[in-house]
Formats: sequence, structure tokens, C-alpha cells
Amino acid sequence: MLLLLVNVVLFLFALYLILKGSDWITDSSVHIAHKLETSNMAVGLMVISLLLSLPELVIALSSILKGHAQLGFGANIGSVIVNLGLIVGLSAIIKPMRVPRIMVTRDMIFMVVVTIVVVAMALEDRSLSRSDGLVFILLFIPYALNVYEQEHNLTYIERRIKAEKMAQVLEMHGEYGVHHKPQSGTRIFLLGVAFLLVGTEIFLRVLLNLADVLSLPELLVGVTLGAIGPSIPNLAAALGAARKGVEELVISETIGANVFTLLITIGLIALFSPMPVDDLTATVTAPALLLVTFILLAVMLSGRVRRRDGLLLILVYIGTMMAEFLFRINHGGL
Repeated sequence: MLLLLVNVVLFLFALYLILKGSDWITDSSVHIAHKLETSNMAVGLMVISLLLSLPELVIALSSILKGHAQLGFGANIGSVIVNLGLIVGLSAIIKPMRVPRIMVTRDMIFMVVVTIVVVAMALEDRSLSRSDGLVFILLFIPYALNVYEQEHNLTYIERRIKAEKMAQVLEMHGEYGVHHKPQSGTRIFLLGVAFLLVGTEIFLRVLLNLADVLSLPELLVGVTLGAIGPSIPNLAAALGAARKGVEELVISETIGANVFTLLITIGLIALFSPMPVDDLTATVTAPALLLVTFILLAVMLSGRVRRRDGLLLILVYIGTMMAEFLFRINHGGL
């Protein structure tokens, strides 16, 4: 019991470090978004996608280095489900969100296609191979080119407005709501990186300890508890955006972060640590990922994400976590 209590305390401490580290990293980058010129807007969008997905990426790479890629894979797939179900759902309950048509036809459709491709390739031969990982990473190129073309076709004024919205995304992720002026500079950035790395190290060790103490499969711990850590900064930002009336950023940020996670982060896991895809991932996790993705697409087609839609997304998330625990514990899924 004492060991379990110590792990719970360390788990919360690790979450604090991850959140604080992400805050400082994005705070130090706000001024970059404010100063973006129209010619490098697409580059800025890609950099921000990386910043917002940094916790997932660090957890994935660290888990690979420790020889526990299954844990990292579960945490990243789980974070995608958390982003779509829990984060968008809670934000919609706080304040219903309008969805611009272009966000559906350009961004959401691409994310749906990416999700289908990742799931199909993983289930085709029940494995994530190095070739699969390479394909995922290469698929990010057309996404980046699409972003570049879309931004290139905007007027100067539209680009400046977009740059300000990008800055707002970073502000929501940092401590802008606490301090009148966001902290910036190399020192704050490096301190944020240090906090994020230390927090991730503690976080992974706690997850491995809990898997051992509670005799739980690593993949289960990753999909459930492991997904919470990297999603905490996104959740805090989304709730802040909903409260401050810029709820549109919740959707755009979620889509961008998920595309990066599915293609780059999962791609790197497969590239450096190929792994089999077990039966329960094929019959529980993958269908849940597709279900929550298609539900959000259907909701967005109406042009709004209402409170009842948010409740539905949260129920799907809760149902997914319950199914993961029920089936993996009963069947000993890895």
C-alpha cells in the first residue's frame, strides 16, 4: 500500500513537471508567433504542431530507449482518443463551438484519412513494421505541403490574423492567463525542456512500477494512465480557450496535434521499435479510435459542436477506457 501511495504522489509530481515544462516551452515561443512574417506562416504552423505534441513525442522516444515501446505506443494512441473524446467533449460542454467549413473539408477530412491509413496498415498484418513507420512519416509531407498551399493562398490580412491565432494557441498552453506578459527567452525554453524531460522520466518509471505492482499489461497502462500525462497541457489549454471565447482553437489544435502524433510519433515508434499488434488492440483500441474520430467528423459537418455532442464524446471516451480495462485484464492482453 505504501509503495502504491508513493507511486501516486510521484505520478502527480510528474504531471506537474510535464505541465510546467510545456508551459515554459510554449511561453518562450509566443513572441515568435507574434512576429511571424507572411512568408514563413506554414513553417510556423509546423513548429507549433511540434511544440504542442512535444510531450507525446518525448514519451515515445523515452519509452523506445528504455525498451518499453508498447507503453509509449499505448500512451500515444490513448492521447489521440483523449484529445478527441475528453478534451473536445469537455470544451463543448463548457461552451459550444462553431466549426468553420474549411476546418472540416481540409483539416478534419485529412485527419480521418490519416487515422484510417494508420489503423489499416497496423491491422493488415497485425504489426507495426519499419516500413509502416516510414510510410507514416512520409505521409506528413503532403500534410505540410497542403498547409503551405492553403496559407500561401491567403491574403496578407488573413495571414496576419492567422499568426495572431497561432500566438493565442501558444498563450493558452502557457501561463499567459496568469501573467500579463508571457515569459520568453532561451533560459525559460531550456528550463521548460529540462522540466519536461525530468517529468517524462519520472512519469514513465511510475507507469512501469504501477504495471508491475498491479500486474497490468504495459499497453493497458499506456492507453489509460499513460495518455493522461501528455494530454494534460492540451486539456488545460482547451479549457482556457473555451472559457475565453476562442473555442475554435480547441478543434484546430486537436486536429493538428493528432495528425502529428499519428504520423510522426507513431511513425518513429514503428521505425525504431517494430512491434506486433495484439488481438485486443485490433478489436478494442483501433475500433474505439475510429469510432470517436467518425463521431467528431459527423458532429463537425453540422457546423457546431454542441453540449450534447460533447457529452457523447466524453461517454465514448469513458466507455473506451472501461472496455480497455475489462478486456485486457480478463484476457491478459499485452
